[in-house]
Amino acid sequence: TNNATDTLSNVNEDTRAEDVVRMQLLRTMLTLSTNAPEVLGRYAVRVPNFVKEVHSSTFMEKHLVDGILWTSIGSSLLENKSDAVKPRLKLRSNSKLNSKGSLDTKSLAERSILGFETMCQSSKDALLRWHKIVQNAENRIEGDKEMAEHNACKKDALGNIVCFSNCLSNCPSAAKMWLDSLKNKEDSTSKATANIAELKSTLATLPSFSDKIEVLQRGHKKDDDECMDSKEDKTTPVEDEAGQKIQTLKQMQKEFGATVASIRSSVKVIALALESQKGAGLSLKGVPCDVSSKTD
Repeated sequence: TNNATDTLSNVNEDTRAEDVVRMQLLRTMLTLSTNAPEVLGRYAVRVPNFVKEVHSSTFMEKHLVDGILWTSIGSSLLENKSDAVKPRLKLRSNSKLNSKGSLDTKSLAERSILGFETMCQSSKDALLRWHKIVQNAENRIEGDKEMAEHNACKKDALGNIVCFSNCLSNCPSAAKMWLDSLKNKEDSTSKATANIAELKSTLATLPSFSDKIEVLQRGHKKDDDECMDSKEDKTTPVEDEAGQKIQTLKQMQKEFGATVASIRSSVKVIALALESQKGAGLSLKGVPCDVSSKTD
């Protein structure tokens, strides 16, 4: 039994390692395709088995930002309505190579905007959930389960929206292809703008908690030392526990405030990108796109 358990554990570890390496390779291909869309990008979106995966709904669910970018690249290169009337090459992976199983009939542009809407909604939900957790912590200190939820909210709220905005601000071609994909689906631009406006409104209602974080008032060093010594002599286990709870709450509030500020910056970048379609807004830096991290 122990040998079987060890073997299964090793297999699971090998599988996870393979998945990590595979995802890194896919993101390297995404970065190269985004920076050289007319060469590598146009080649990548014509490899049937490859696009079958990166354009699938399953891939979008597991890797939201990657899915949005891959479908945007495909839509920009294969569905671009702003190009000449000459017919574009159509993807043939789903219909011809895999006639069995479910067929996603949505266009790449539609899949891209649906992924974007999911990202905005999940960020909004995570921020509101996290805010509620921090508020509840003012009355009682959360246990391990609540703290795990707090950390999960932080990761969800920060990850996708920040990664996506970083791609737009650091990689002009990625921004262009995403905006192209919006043009390829009626009302997509207005939907994206509405989702960003809703997320911005939500952020405006969230507190920074900066006014609740006490700042230690420094006086004469000798007086401070005597005061601290006096407090240390008089503290009880109950007071120590209360002090730890206060510090935990302050740390949660500080992290929440920093997250809200980061999301605000990301929303501003995306809003400027959308405004740039009207001839104003985003000034993009011509530096290589890196989508390897969600929190950089």
